[in-house]
Amino acid sequence: MRIKKVLIELNIEEKINKKHGIYREEIEYALLDGKPIFFRTKDNKYVAITSKERYITIIFLFKKGIANIRTAYPSSDWQIRLYKKKGLRK
Repeated sequence: MRIKKVLIELNIEEKINKKHGIYREEIEYALLDGKPIFFRTKDNKYVAITSKERYITIIFLFKKGIANIRTAYPSSDWQIRLYKKKGLRK
């Protein structure tokens, strides 16, 4: 998956920051410059798990190279284990 642009609506950005302490810059870095692993959900959304200074999970819609962020939050222990397991296989 090649993400060219990250879109975050202002109200979603504020919610993610307030509720989870994750900033736009962290999400953008994670998807554009980081080494995320991706999964597709049953309802055609995508999940990215990635790490820079901490592990975060990002839920987004994807169309024509644009990731439209729905939410992001610190990864749970099982998501971190999954990231480490899948990341080693690459």
